[in-house]
Amino acid sequence: MKHLGVTRSALRESHAVITPETFVRTALAEWPLSAVVLHIAPVIGVGARFVQFTADMPAGAQARESRHGHQRFAFVLSGALSVTVNGETRTLGASDHVFLPAGTAHTLTAREATRVAVFEKAYEPDPDAPGPPVCWGNERENPGAPFEGDDHLIARKLLPDDPRFDFMVSTMSFAPGASLPYPEIHYMEHGLLMLEGEGLYKLQDTYYPVQTGDVIWMGAHCPQWYGALGRTWSKYLLYKDMNRHPLATRVQ
Repeated sequence: MKHLGVTRSALRESHAVITPETFVRTALAEWPLSAVVLHIAPVIGVGARFVQFTADMPAGAQARESRHGHQRFAFVLSGALSVTVNGETRTLGASDHVFLPAGTAHTLTAREATRVAVFEKAYEPDPDAPGPPVCWGNERENPGAPFEGDDHLIARKLLPDDPRFDFMVSTMSFAPGASLPYPEIHYMEHGLLMLEGEGLYKLQDTYYPVQTGDVIWMGAHCPQWYGALGRTWSKYLLYKDMNRHPLATRVQ
């Protein structure tokens, strides 16, 4: 049905669902040789305050820090990625991730064909806290915790929850049939990548079927709820801004 223009993708003022059959690959100066899909950017809807993209890097491809000094969170979806920062080099595999503070020189090198999910954001300093450090981790080694006491819904925070950081990246894992305990409405906006499984996402007044590979943007105060379907656990990677007063946040 693709030749008839049929798609699950949808764009509304408060949210977007972006599905793989509609992805368009482009180039970014900091990511030469890589095919980049810019999923979420400030031009979407009422204006996102961050960027989310996926980079397909052929073996040997390199990427450098943002030319605009933005902070960066990189999550390896597949392959092997060497990260050089502050005189240290580590090779990351699937589910490994690294946070790179604003203005930090670094190099990312694909050791083989590698796919990376990336979030970037202009840093909002906290006058009472120092800037955040480089952070490394592996999502699958993170034990997480039941979300609001539900052991069929596991939340894993991939960044420290402290005021040095002005955003959080986490994963949410749902057993078949599990769901968020209630619809949420809040000032924080989200960028989301479905990592595993399938389910229904309610955004505003519409239910959207979603599955592995889909991307969702949720603007501030967009009503939102998710329930897992299928026979296996589902999981998504989730960005949200935090730790800053909304009146102090600049739209970039």
